[in-house]
Amino acid sequence: RDPEMSRGLGDVYKRQLYRRIGGSENTEDVLSSGPFVLHLRSRTLDKNSDHIRLTQTEFAIMKLFMENPGRALSREEILHAVWGADYNGEVKIVDVNIRRLRIKIEDDATEPEYITTVWGYGYKWGY
Repeated sequence: RDPEMSRGLGDVYKRQLYRRIGGSENTEDVLSSGPFVLHLRSRTLDKNSDHIRLTQTEFAIMKLFMENPGRALSREEILHAVWGADYNGEVKIVDVNIRRLRIKIEDDATEPEYITTVWGYGYKWGY
């Protein structure tokens, strides 16, 4: 048996195991905050190891929040970062998507603990 070949297969099996248990080969591929793990390569979110299905827009919002923990982000900043500078629609689209995201990630969407409102300004990742 070729030792190089068996070592290569071992690496393949390790990668498969990492994927199965939700790990990552590269810590830069994951953002963690409290009970949340955002997997950048697979574009998925886990909360306490439970998978939460997100739209691409919700994923982009979560990524923005988790990259800016504790920082108040204006609705305009979120709009620009997620929808792009060329978006000509209403800024209220941010509120609509935050509401949908809260329903998915908060224990009680009416009393948000993770995405908090900064009145008259925008939102903050509060964990």
